[in-house]
Amino acid sequence: MCVMTERPGPKRVIVNADDFGFSAAISDGILRAHREGIVTSTTLAANMPAAAEAAGRLADAPDLGVGVHLNASQGPPLSEPGRVLAGDDGQMSRGGLGLIRACMCRPALLGVIEAEFDTQIRWVLDRGISPTHLDTHRHCHGYGPIFARVIGLARRYDIPYVRRHREVLPGRGWPWAPLKQRGIRLVLNALGRCRRRKGSGFLATDGTWGIAHTGLIDAAWLILAAQRAPVGVVEIMTHPGCGDGLAAGLSRLGERRRAELAALCDPAVRLAFEQADVELIHYGHLHGA
Repeated sequence: MCVMTERPGPKRVIVNADDFGFSAAISDGILRAHREGIVTSTTLAANMPAAAEAAGRLADAPDLGVGVHLNASQGPPLSEPGRVLAGDDGQMSRGGLGLIRACMCRPALLGVIEAEFDTQIRWVLDRGISPTHLDTHRHCHGYGPIFARVIGLARRYDIPYVRRHREVLPGRGWPWAPLKQRGIRLVLNALGRCRRRKGSGFLATDGTWGIAHTGLIDAAWLILAAQRAPVGVVEIMTHPGCGDGLAAGLSRLGERRRAELAALCDPAVRLAFEQADVELIHYGHLHGA
């Protein structure tokens, strides 16, 4: 008697580079990580200084999935209501937790943030870009009221997916991660469990890896991720760049972006994904699949 065994489903990984448009150096690194490495997707920060230049360069990267990196934490606001979020210097400067605290103290800020996000999405659409997905700078859509508004904007503009906050790295042997980043992962995982039902249909992945190791992803980490990739869809969040090109204090990653770029372009990393039979995709490949 022949016993038929069901073949496991495909393993699919989205390698997303955050912060496209933050600076020319960061955009250069992201495009190089796509051309020469394993980056398949990026998210464009419409309000940042190099956003227009970055958007103009996408014609040379037709296979790169492009989403919107919604940002209420850094840079100048694009909307009139968004000016409330800025300081005297015209710049937004709240971290993720600070933004959430501000919303809890002043619930009216939620409408301001939604208006700013709306303007940023329309800025991207006006440049002929069809966003594959949405995520947020400093993970602020982990907070329920902001999450609800991000989902609402996704519906309004027919953007099919939103980054899912869930990082469960399988097996042992993962590198050390800072206590603060591990704490952020725990909080986001807890919030993500609460948000899952409300985001049904928009949270297409099984989770996002790279949260606890933000700024610490190297070739060994990526090779392990390839070997441990499960059946289903996982997003890997990365931050490559040819340096920051940002003023002091505007980014904590600094030269780590160069190291991450090198890791993403390492031939041994691509080989590991091929040997593990992992398909590298972007969010656009999921739409209608």
